[in-house]
Amino acid sequence: MRTTFRHLTRRIGVLGALTGVALAAGLAVSSPAQAATTLKVANVICHEETDEVGDDSPYFLVFAASTTNPSATAFGKWGPGGWDAEIATGDSYSPNASIVSGVGSSSWRLISLMVEEDYDNDLTAGEIAWIGNNMFNQYQISFWQPASTMISELRATLRNTTAMYLSNDDMVATASSTIGSYAGYVGDGGYYQVRYTLP
Repeated sequence: MRTTFRHLTRRIGVLGALTGVALAAGLAVSSPAQAATTLKVANVICHEETDEVGDDSPYFLVFAASTTNPSATAFGKWGPGGWDAEIATGDSYSPNASIVSGVGSSSWRLISLMVEEDYDNDLTAGEIAWIGNNMFNQYQISFWQPASTMISELRATLRNTTAMYLSNDDMVATASSTIGSYAGYVGDGGYYQVRYTLP
């Protein structure tokens, strides 16, 4: 059982390390009629840590897409940064950290993936950009499908494309959500909720 001091020390360390952990690859911004802004990771709640050894090192890949313009998308990665082997069952944080710019409005759809880092981060900046490009290309196809089909195709594309580059890291789950609502990730023995917001 963790001591209160250890838990407090962890929270201070994690919150102090949040600056600069976002790595984003924006692909296409919203139409000129909409003012683009920055998507943020507002809240992260760990209801149950994963079955991996030790505390978790979660990071999140997020594809944001306009519901009215298939060419308006953005893609970014956030974490783990200072969260390396620092997140345990019962932890809750409000980092309010930027994940990607170029998001047009709160009506955009979010398709995201939670990954648990093992050892070093598996994804390079170039690979993240490639995953984002692949998501953009898939959205050009899926945009015209019924909503349930589109979401299913985008989740599969994010999962399958990311899997090509992972060697040690473990995918937890994909999620579909809207800006301001909670995305739920259940997998690998873990359960997380994350809320993405605009300023």
